[in-house]
Amino acid sequence: MLLYIIRHGDPDYDHDSLTPRGEAEAQALAAYVPRLRLTHLYSSPLGRAKATCAPCAECLGLPVEELPWIRELTGIYYEVEGIGKCAPFALPGEVLYNETPTPRYDCWEHQKYFDDPRLLPLVCAMEQGSDALLARHGYVREGARYRVIAPSEDRIAIFCHQGIGTTWLSYLLHLPYQAGWAGMWQACTAISEIILEQRSQRWAVPRLLQMGATPHLVLAGLPGLERGLDSLI
Repeated sequence: MLLYIIRHGDPDYDHDSLTPRGEAEAQALAAYVPRLRLTHLYSSPLGRAKATCAPCAECLGLPVEELPWIRELTGIYYEVEGIGKCAPFALPGEVLYNETPTPRYDCWEHQKYFDDPRLLPLVCAMEQGSDALLARHGYVREGARYRVIAPSEDRIAIFCHQGIGTTWLSYLLHLPYQAGWAGMWQACTAISEIILEQRSQRWAVPRLLQMGATPHLVLAGLPGLERGLDSLI
């Protein structure tokens, strides 16, 4: 089975919709996705994700199911000295990796900048939603592996957001959430591809094949736009 985690197009956050640039990105994505041979479409319930998914669904003739647990991790912010207000999933790496101990998988919710009591329930909802979705497609999580109940050739696209997307990737790959938040990036409409790799009849383990790919933007002649990425690139 293949999973494609796709970020929404360039957003108008004030109206939870897409900018004209975002609409152009969504159309470019729709022209590209037939190459992925998708079988299922899922979307965050937020408007910017649904607006990105809609042209793809129309092009492919597939229904879209909304997943409440894949909405963005919004509403939680920390004040970081010298930088300002930051969401946990947008904390700069220079701040995160200045803390001791460095990011760890267990007890992450007690680490500085991640200890807001509202964050853990949101992440737990994502974990439970992920497990339920993959079980529906034939893979039941046990530890960091997935027991294969029914081998699947499904090709699933999930339209979501930067924060929850990197959270989900971290969960699938069994990485510390903080490392995913500070170390992964998905440009608008970027595609991250994960295979449920099966080397035996019993078990499958997620493997990242590509992260944040934007071939559709190149084909459409759209210049890169790294919304929210603070660096010189």
